[in-house]
Amino acid sequence: MHDEHTIKLKIAEIEKTYKHVLTGSLASVQINAPRALMQVSAEETLRTLHWVLGTVYKSKLKGRDT
Repeated sequence: MHDEHTIKLKIAEIEKTYKHVLTGSLASVQINAPRALMQVSAEETLRTLHWVLGTVYKSKLKGRDT
């Protein structure tokens, strides 16, 4: 990724693609492993892209699956 615009487009794409796992509750591996792995992957990618831009990513996940 070469410029700020491209990074912002990638952030928007990830947020749209993973919207179903980036909202709601934080999944645990014991309860819902596939969802938990998608959350970890998506959130870490978003956190990294925001870091490159010099901004802070704030998770929208609340609580935990029980």
